[in-house]
This record gives sequence, structure tokens and C-alpha cells, in this order.
Amino acid sequence: MKDFSQDILNIEERLKEREPFSFSKYADGEYKILRNEPITNCDNWTFSPQDHKKEQALLLESFVYKHDNYIVGISCPCCQPLDHIQWMRETVQTKNVTWANLFVNSNYSFFVNKIIPLFNRWQKNIYLFANEDGLRKQMPFKVTEYFPLNMKAWQEPFLSHWVDLGIKKAKESEGCLFLFSGGPLGNILSYELHKANPTNTYIDIGSTISPWVVGKNRDYHFGLGNFNQQTCIW
Repeated sequence: MKDFSQDILNIEERLKEREPFSFSKYADGEYKILRNEPITNCDNWTFSPQDHKKEQALLLESFVYKHDNYIVGISCPCCQPLDHIQWMRETVQTKNVTWANLFVNSNYSFFVNKIIPLFNRWQKNIYLFANEDGLRKQMPFKVTEYFPLNMKAWQEPFLSHWVDLGIKKAKESEGCLFLFSGGPLGNILSYELHKANPTNTYIDIGSTISPWVVGKNRDYHFGLGNFNQQTCIW
């Protein structure tokens, strides 16, 4: 049996060594989109198989993308049904597979106390793509440029705008840090920007910075129940 405490140490080491990589995570909401099943997420974004065919195709592309420095986070059996996990394992193409929950639950305190300080010590530019409510708020790390997203940012026509802008910024950069807190858009950007220029680091940090952006909105932010003690396992 393996748990996720070791894998976050690997991310920490990559960041310390400034070793470029991309991390894209796929939890329950992304799973539904990958399987082309309708969903309204807890953040109130909605996926419709009829209306969002391009978005679904791009998300699937990001899921099966292979590169030595591209890491895919998938759900684990302690958090999602086993048949979901099996499908993800059978469909993902890279061998660089870790937990979608890598930065949350019992790993969240490590993320806040160890990973965020590494962001803050980053010597080159940091670009943050996150909810528009966080614009002009104080983040826990320096931000060179904040790209404000609405709740439909991962859907057209917004999707093409952010992909084009992100690719342009990635191609102009080297050794920079790109952080995504924007639902499925983060998965797509982690893929598209890494494909465009793998010399930067791209991380889908999900809801980890919500306390600074929109306020605490996940149980693990509050340490409620067993979330701050839950260790995800394979």
C-alpha cells in the first residue's frame, strides 16, 4: 500500500531544484467530463455533452498527453468509486501518475507550509490564473501577473482566449512558474502550455489557494471532520 505523502515530497524537490515539469489533476468533476457525462460542479460550473464537445475533447487530450515531465493526478479509491479509478488507470497514457488530491486533505498543511514558500522564493516570474474575485487581493506568494477567470473560463469563447494568451506567455518565458486555480481550465492549460514550452513549470493547484481568492470553501480548508487527517492511498 502506498500513500500520497511521498509524492508531494517529489514535487517539493522538483521545485527546489527548479526542474521544469507540469502537473495536471483530474478529480470527480473532471472524471465526469472525461466520460462525457453531464455535471454541475460544487463551484457551479456545468458541463453538457451536447454543448461542450470541444471542451471535452481538449480535456481528454490533456489527460492522455505523454511527456517525461508531465505528471497526471487521478482519483484514488479512498475518495472515488473503484470503477472510476480503474477507467482512469486504463485510459491515462503517461507512467507519471500520482494523486489528484496530492495537495489537499492531510497533505494540505505541507502544501501551505512547504510548497507555498517555494513559490514565494521563485526568482523568475509567477503567473496566476484564478477566480476574478481574487484580483488585487493579497496572495500568500508574489504574483507577477494575475489572470482573472470567471466560472465559464474553461468553456468557449473564453477557453480559446485563455489558451491563446497562455501559449503566448509561455513561449515568451523560460524558467517561469504558471499556477492554475480554474477548474478544468487548469488541466487544459497545464497541457497546452507545457506542449508549447516545457522549459517552464506549470501546476494545477486547484482550490488550495481559495482562502486567499474567494474565501474558504472546502472542508479541508477548515480541517473539518477527518479531512485534515485523511491520507489518500492506492
